[in-house]
Amino acid sequence: MAANGRASVRPVERHGAPPRPAGRSRSVAPPSRRPSPSPSRARPAAADNDGGSDSCRVRVAVRLRPKNSEDLAHGADFDSCVELQPECKKLKLKKNNWSCESYRFDEVFSENASQKRVYEVVAKPSVLEGYNGTVMAYGQTGTGKTYTVGRLGKDDPSEGGIMVRALEHILSVMSLETDSVAISFLQLYLESVQDLLAPEKTNIPIVEDPKTGEVSLPGAAIVEIRDLEHVFQLLQIGEMNRHAANTKMNTESSRSHAILIRSSRIKDESNTSLTNGTDNLFPDNLPLVLKSKLLIVDLAGSERIDKSGSEGHMIEEAKFINLSLTSLGKCINALAENSPHIPIRDSKLTRILRDSFGGTARTSLIVTIGPSSRHFSETSSTIMFGQRAMKIVNTIRIKEEVDYESLYKKVEHEVDHLTSEMERQQKLKNSEKMQLEKKLKESEASLNDLKVTSNIQIENMAIEKRQLESTIKRLMLDLEKEKGKNNILSEQIIHLETSLDENKQKQLENISNTNILADTTKSHEKKIRELLRQLEDERSHSASMNDHLNVLQQQLSDAQNYFQENIACELEKQLSRTTEEFASQISSLEERIADLISEKELVYEELKSTQEKMQQEMRHRQGLEDEILRLKQSLADNCSEESKALCGMVRSGSGLGSVPFMSKSGKSRELLSSQRSNISKIFEEVGLPNVLALLKCDELEVQIHAVKVVANLAAEDVNQEKIVEEGGLDALLSLLETSENTTIHRVTAGAIANLAMNGSNQGLIMNKGGARLLANIASKTDDPQTLRMVAGALANLCGNEKLHVMLKQDGGIKALLGMFRTGHNEVIAQIARGMANFAKCESRVISQGHRKGRSLLIEEGVLNWMVANSSAFSASTRRHIELAFCHLAQNEDNARDIILTGGIKELLRISRESSRDDTRNLAKKALNSNPAFFKEIQ
Repeated sequence: MAANGRASVRPVERHGAPPRPAGRSRSVAPPSRRPSPSPSRARPAAADNDGGSDSCRVRVAVRLRPKNSEDLAHGADFDSCVELQPECKKLKLKKNNWSCESYRFDEVFSENASQKRVYEVVAKPSVLEGYNGTVMAYGQTGTGKTYTVGRLGKDDPSEGGIMVRALEHILSVMSLETDSVAISFLQLYLESVQDLLAPEKTNIPIVEDPKTGEVSLPGAAIVEIRDLEHVFQLLQIGEMNRHAANTKMNTESSRSHAILIRSSRIKDESNTSLTNGTDNLFPDNLPLVLKSKLLIVDLAGSERIDKSGSEGHMIEEAKFINLSLTSLGKCINALAENSPHIPIRDSKLTRILRDSFGGTARTSLIVTIGPSSRHFSETSSTIMFGQRAMKIVNTIRIKEEVDYESLYKKVEHEVDHLTSEMERQQKLKNSEKMQLEKKLKESEASLNDLKVTSNIQIENMAIEKRQLESTIKRLMLDLEKEKGKNNILSEQIIHLETSLDENKQKQLENISNTNILADTTKSHEKKIRELLRQLEDERSHSASMNDHLNVLQQQLSDAQNYFQENIACELEKQLSRTTEEFASQISSLEERIADLISEKELVYEELKSTQEKMQQEMRHRQGLEDEILRLKQSLADNCSEESKALCGMVRSGSGLGSVPFMSKSGKSRELLSSQRSNISKIFEEVGLPNVLALLKCDELEVQIHAVKVVANLAAEDVNQEKIVEEGGLDALLSLLETSENTTIHRVTAGAIANLAMNGSNQGLIMNKGGARLLANIASKTDDPQTLRMVAGALANLCGNEKLHVMLKQDGGIKALLGMFRTGHNEVIAQIARGMANFAKCESRVISQGHRKGRSLLIEEGVLNWMVANSSAFSASTRRHIELAFCHLAQNEDNARDIILTGGIKELLRISRESSRDDTRNLAKKALNSNPAFFKEIQ
């Protein structure tokens, strides 16, 4: 296959020379008559050997038309000039009763041959193998060419011709997502190429590429087909626009050559052709596409005017038909006789069919003949045309190109993803920066508030100190005043004591005078009594005064002691407490200020470090953007060089296939190598450890994006070993076990499914409990997409027979089968694929004698479900279920269970109706080799 302008060449296996046809001519393999594509752009395909015939040779089959009404009208006078020997692939042409000639062909079809058999033998090998192909019908008018090639068969599918069957076959196997098939439908009428799908397009030019010799028809309509109904619509439009007329020999005689051109672009799923001897020239993982074209040609029949009864304009039509067929016959003769000159340019028909004879196409020719001896000369001419065509050998080639479009989309997607990831990280860093700046501002504001508060507190404490000092001074003055009052009271007490002593002295003197004057007159007694009474009053007053003086003295003493001691102590304590509180507040404020200053310095240092990191990230991002721009520019330059190498027919969209990309020089190879290194460099600069570290991030959004990146990287085989070595598998399993998020479960299961495609990773996944975790997720969720990923991972693990017992013990098989409950088609498709993998590996182990007994799948009760639902899903799901069922049937220990569940009928249905040959063969093998099955059938 060609890739990026280079190719690896597969040798053509020749199993003998082309057979020599019986009769008048001998087989000669002529050399190429025109420039063939460069070996660096295509490779010859391996020839198949069918009964000694080489597939590179033009294959010729002959088909005999049944008797028509004209033949039957002669009754007993009808004489057949043709005798068929299909088993020997021969026919005899009888000129009369004593003269006949025998001819050998690649295939001989009797008048009873079905349309299906004609297609499978003549056209099917040229439809799907990736080569350019040609299928052409040639013969006398009225011998069944249009019936063989162009019959639609919409009402009766069994009558469908080669055109319908070929397109139906292509649509049944192509993928609508990756492959494309388009057709053009043309007619050559009066030596003018006309478009049957767009009748307004007439006289379409024929263009030949001078380098490759490829033929294109710029201006012809190219219609991409979608389904079989669309094909019928297009072919009906073409048949309606094709010229036909009623002649004596054919009521619907084609008056033009019809040419159906199928162009296909199919994605190549394997790169094996790129790795055989070209490891130093190509990358191993470039996507490839196969490009091929198929020409199905319904030639107008040759006719004689005297037999066909053509008149007027029909004579002109017959002249051009015979002229183009004569030119085709000359080219065939020249190629068969190894002539130095091939008259290709004598007719537009031969120019269009230039690649079909002596070129690179795989060509099949079916010649149609009638049985009547009245047309002996036309029949003989047709047979000789086929005999000469059998001598022509074509060098068939497969053409493929690098799918730069899908490669560009993939790279662009990765670049967009990395850019969005960088932007997200940049936004995250900007957010962190803003938060740090906000915290810094808040810290500065708090520091200023603390400074203001501390200054206010210091001022208040100074005011309180001054107030305390003034209070102390006032209390000291009050104390001095109290001392002065106490001194005055002391002086008064001393004065009273002196007065008391004087009174006592006077009393003594009065008593003495009374004793002395006892004898005084009674007038003095009253005075004495009054004096005594006054004395008693004075005594009581003196006593009360003494008591009051004692009380005052005691109060004075107590007041002095209490006031002096308590007030002083209280003032000292309050002053000491106030001083201590003030000192502690000052110390606390100083410590807080020091902490704030140190925190401010740390914030400034962290801000400075963050700014330096941001600058480094900006420089790194700028480098990546420059690298991305350079990659896009180099890709655009490469695409520009590729477009210059394409021929004009690709730009005009003729639909006759496109020319593969040609190798230019060592500069192109260096450019491709540079592109690959640039892509690798982008992944290396992002760093797998950094991506895996994000799996442990607390932010859910970051985790989801990180898991998606790991899943995408795990899809490439080259990244899987690195992911496992860096601990990516452990991180994914841990995330699957701890996370409760559905998106995390879905993407993580997808990543594990990608890793499980590698056989070396499957044992690690099982040993680390991966199957148990996947089964747990399957039991907890009903999300179809999550279950599809889990089923895909378990299906990949089912492909390793060494893990089957462990998979059953961990609940993997039970979980896989339990997901049938969803009824979702994509989930069931993965389950069916897992069953097919499991049954196939188990069947291989049992056939090798390493294991015996019933299947583990049957122990889980899967047979009833398979029998009931094998035909209820899409084609791919049915194929997997049928394949699993057939592999289970190979084990004789499963026979009893299969019989009890009614599986015999299912095996019989698969052996007859399955779309795959290998599945049908497996079903037949099980039915024929197992005595229990054979007995049940009988």
